[in-house]
Amino acid sequence: MCLCCTEDEAIQVSAEGPRWQHPSDVTERQSRDKRIENMKNLRKEKRKFNKRFARPAPLPEPGLLWT
Repeated sequence: MCLCCTEDEAIQVSAEGPRWQHPSDVTERQSRDKRIENMKNLRKEKRKFNKRFARPAPLPEPGLLWT
C-alpha cells in the first residue's frame, strides 16, 4: 500500500526517526549550546567594556580646580 496514494489524505512519513536517540547526544548538545551561549555573553561584555573604556574620561577645566 502506498502512503502517498491513500484516498482519505496524504500521510507524511519522517525518515529521520526519533529526534533524541541517545542520552549521551543530549548532554553533548546541551553542553555545546551552553558553551556557545557563554562565548556570546563574553563577546557582549567585551564589546560593552571596549565601548566604555575606549574614550578617556573628560578632563575637568583648569579653572574649576583652583576655585
